[in-house]
Amino acid sequence: MGAVAMPVQTTNRSREAFDRMDQASYAGVDNAATTLLNAVRNKFGSSYYTGGRFRSTLYVKQSARKLMPYKVQNGWETQVGTKLIEALYWELGHENVFLRKKVRVRIWEPAAIESIEAMRSAYSRVVARMMGKP
Repeated sequence: MGAVAMPVQTTNRSREAFDRMDQASYAGVDNAATTLLNAVRNKFGSSYYTGGRFRSTLYVKQSARKLMPYKVQNGWETQVGTKLIEALYWELGHENVFLRKKVRVRIWEPAAIESIEAMRSAYSRVVARMMGKP
């Protein structure tokens, strides 16, 4: 008996898959940035600023922000930081005229280094969920 030819229909859904991956990457980058932002905010201690208008760390802590992810050539990027120049002086160090010595309190860099795995995990969870993994 001869083989019966059955019609086969194919549908190219690669555009949908790429769009879905793009949306998942956006959400993953945003979630990873939120993880870093929370790590920075949790790292602030009562000794971060000790004088002047920065007697309370609340002002600096509240100034920490993240940008919404933006498209770049190879995917998505975002930024986590603050516009307060004083926070930069503390992070990099400065000559304190009152204490007469160099003062440096690192918050941002250690928070970023310590949260690398948490950011990777946050990104992976969101991308996996959005791409259909249970």
